[in-house]
Amino acid sequence: MIRWLELRRMRRAYCQLPERDRAIFGSVRFDDLDYVQAAELHGCSIEEVERSIARVLVALDRAATIRRE
Repeated sequence: MIRWLELRRMRRAYCQLPERDRAIFGSVRFDDLDYVQAAELHGCSIEEVERSIARVLVALDRAATIRRE
């Protein structure tokens, strides 16, 4: 049950992220593009891809590590 709640929190956090961050993250993680390819696809710099990936990972990590009191 706890794992299910954790996944639910992570899904909610992911859905609350900007669409661009989710799209870039999906290109890298699910479509297996490298950062250069993702930057070209989304019309941004490699640094923006790095920042987007970092924002998504931080949001997911925070959602996963919330402790119930």
